[in-house]
Amino acid sequence: GDPFQLPVSEVMRTDPYVADPSTPLAEVADVMGKRRYGAVVVVDAGNVVGVFTAVDALRAIGEGRGETFDTERQAR
Repeated sequence: GDPFQLPVSEVMRTDPYVADPSTPLAEVADVMGKRRYGAVVVVDAGNVVGVFTAVDALRAIGEGRGETFDTERQAR
């Protein structure tokens, strides 16, 4: 059948990597690389506050950002 007609539930990961907003960027990038994840769900106090992607990591490295990522800065 047409792969574009598949429900996302059939192809999504069921074991997402979840990180706190204060998790060091180096740690997040290391886990993403080792587990081959393209994104991390960012959770603060039980609430999803953002999604950190491989593109975000590359941008942060290119911009020379610090050791932690912040969803407020990410939203810019």
